Amino acid sequence: MTYALQLEGKRALVTGASKGIGAAIAATLRGAGAIVLATARSPGDGFGRPDLYVSADVATAEGCALVAETVRERLGGVDIIVHVAGGTVAPAGGFAALDDADWATAFDLNLYAAVRLDRALLPLMIAQGAGVVIHITSIQREMPLFEATMAYAAAKAALSNYSKGLSKELGPKGIRVVRVAPGWV
Repeated sequence: MTYALQLEGKRALVTGASKGIGAAIAATLRGAGAIVLATARSPGDGFGRPDLYVSADVATAEGCALVAETVRERLGGVDIIVHVAGGTVAPAGGFAALDDADWATAFDLNLYAAVRLDRALLPLMIAQGAGVVIHITSIQREMPLFEATMAYAAAKAALSNYSKGLSKELGPKGIRVVRVAPGWV
């Protein structure tokens, strides 16, 4: 396959890379020549090199610290960060069915994972004066399904707003921050 995107030697991190959007992004970046460190809670198919995969739960501070440490050790820095990890396991039933733990779980995975990894890794990009951060949000950031995914939608709306603020802060430092909001996958 021929890619118009040429990323030969660029170092990339992709979270949630074991399946779906994350796996497709990791494969596309590899196909364009990037060195991709993939992370997920469990490995998927096609990771290839075990030294370029780290098993971690980025919904936790410990998981994010492990991923950031692995990026520094194995890649020596990072040029591209793609935050894909996300989702929800909240029960159906609208707002009354969601307790504090459901809200915390949604925000830990869908917002704080990106914030924690950005906080750990963006100083490397700032020091090199270049980089790209991509936050995968969701169409639900503006169109929540109140019966089942209200906490998820709120977390993705927060991620979208955080992403926009980060782009204004880091743009003058040579770092592009973009958000992508897919619909149903």
